[in-house]
Amino acid sequence: MKKVLFVCTGNTCRSPMAEVIFNSIAEEKGLDWRAESAGFAAVGDRPASQNAIQAVAEIGLDLSTHKTRFLPSVDLNEYALFVGLTEEHAEILKSMGIPAQFVRVLYRAPNVDDKYDLRMDIVDPYGGDLNAYRKCRDDIVGAIKVLITTL
Repeated sequence: MKKVLFVCTGNTCRSPMAEVIFNSIAEEKGLDWRAESAGFAAVGDRPASQNAIQAVAEIGLDLSTHKTRFLPSVDLNEYALFVGLTEEHAEILKSMGIPAQFVRVLYRAPNVDDKYDLRMDIVDPYGGDLNAYRKCRDDIVGAIKVLITTL
């Protein structure tokens, strides 16, 4: 089984949501991939944020047992693919020596209701209300559906 590592900053919101969403979709599609997550600035053994837990619970997924992982303590040799939640995360992965062909960015679709919304990164919901986390979750779901078609 191949493994993908989703990486964000604190590993309490975006990357753990991406992990459980990816695993759910991969299992549903019968793919031989499994996701994990970590953060560049993660403080060890913290839970996912309550809003992240609630946002994914609303779509039938469970983050209640998640514990943060600090990226430098992860064995990078276990992974076939590394996915940053922003361009900056991808650049940091490459600066750590991961070859560019194994690094991707989880891009969200532009907001079709706002032609001036050109941001492509998954927006960090940290500190936001539940609706910010729901928006982040939905952006991640859409982006992972696209990512999976490229595996």
